[in-house]
Amino acid sequence: MPRRTNPFKPTAGMNPPELIGRDMILDDFSEALANGVGAPDRLMRISGVRGVGKTVLLNALGDIARANGFVVVDVASNAGFCDRILHALTGRGEISSLTISPSILGMGLGSAELARPATQLGEAMLTASKRSGLLVTLDEIQDAPIDELRELGNEIQLLIRQGANVAFAFAGLPTAVDGVVGVDTLTFLQRARHVELTRLNDAEVEESLAETIRLGGSSAASGVPTLLADAASGYPFMVQLVGYYAWQSAARRKSDEIGTEDARRGISLARRNFDGMVIEPALRRLSPRQLEYLVAMAECEGDVVSSGEVAERMGLAARDVGSYRRRLLDAALIEQVGYGKAAFSIPYMRDYLREHRDELMSLA
Repeated sequence: MPRRTNPFKPTAGMNPPELIGRDMILDDFSEALANGVGAPDRLMRISGVRGVGKTVLLNALGDIARANGFVVVDVASNAGFCDRILHALTGRGEISSLTISPSILGMGLGSAELARPATQLGEAMLTASKRSGLLVTLDEIQDAPIDELRELGNEIQLLIRQGANVAFAFAGLPTAVDGVVGVDTLTFLQRARHVELTRLNDAEVEESLAETIRLGGSSAASGVPTLLADAASGYPFMVQLVGYYAWQSAARRKSDEIGTEDARRGISLARRNFDGMVIEPALRRLSPRQLEYLVAMAECEGDVVSSGEVAERMGLAARDVGSYRRRLLDAALIEQVGYGKAAFSIPYMRDYLREHRDELMSLA
C-alpha cells in the first residue's frame, strides 16, 4: 500500500489543514478588504495563550490578503522589526547584522539592523499601498520594543488618515495586546477589532479530525475522533499533535484505518511532545518563586484555585504572593477566574507539575 502523507501539521506557526472555529473572523476580514478603505475589520488585534493559534490566524489573514492582490509583510516583533518591514518592501537597505535566537516553539529571527532615514518606512508602506494594497502582520507583540511600536503605529495611523489601502493585524499574549493599545501614541488601535482566541469547541474539533483523516485518504474507527478530541482539550496545537501521532501509528501498521490503539498510542506520544514543546519551555522562563507558586497551585484541589489557598501551601501571607500571581497572569500561564481565583491556561500543566514536583522544587 503506498504511504499516505500525514495531513496533520504540529509545527509552530505551520498552517493546519483546517482552521477550526475561525470562519467568521476570516469572513469578516475578507469582506473588509472587499469593502475598501475604512472598513473596521482591516485593523485586528489578536490575543490568546501560547499554542492557541495566533500565528496560524495571522498566516490565514495573509493568505486572504494575497488572494486579493495585497502586498503582505509578516514579521515577528522582536528588535529590528521596522527595519525588516522596510527591507521586505524595498529589497534595499544593507543588513549590518543578523542573529537567530530560539523562541518557545521553534526558531525566530533575532534582529536585523539597516541604515535608513526615519521617513523611509512610511514612504515604502505608502508606495506598496498605492500599488495593490498592503497588509502588515506583527506576531509575538510581547517581544516588541516600545519605540519601534510607536514608529510603526504612527506610520500606520498616518496612512489610515490619508485613506491609504492598508490593513494591520498584530497578535500576542493577552496582557501584551492590552498594553499596546494603552500606549499614548497608539490609542487609535483601541478601535481595532479585538479577537480573543480561546479553546475550541469539542464537537467542532471531533468533526474536523474526522474530516481531515478522511481527506487524507484514511478512515477512523468508531469512537476514535471523540477520543482524540477529548485528549486535545480544545487546544489547537494539541489537536494537530494527537492527529499526527495517531495517523503515524496506523501508517506504521500499514493500515488505512486509525484504530483505538493507534489513537491511544498517538495521545501518549502527543502528551510527551506537548510537555517538551510547550510546557517545559514556558516553565524555564520563570523565577524560582513563580515556579513554586505554580507547583503549589497544582497541588490544590479543583480547577479553580484561590490565591489564599496557594499562599497557605507556600507558607506565606496572601499579600506576599500577589506579585508572583500577577507575573504568571501576564505570561498567560494562568488565567483569572473570578476575584482572587485562577486556573491554568495551558492544558496538562497541572498534571506535569504534579508529576515533576520534586524535580521542579529542587530548582525553586
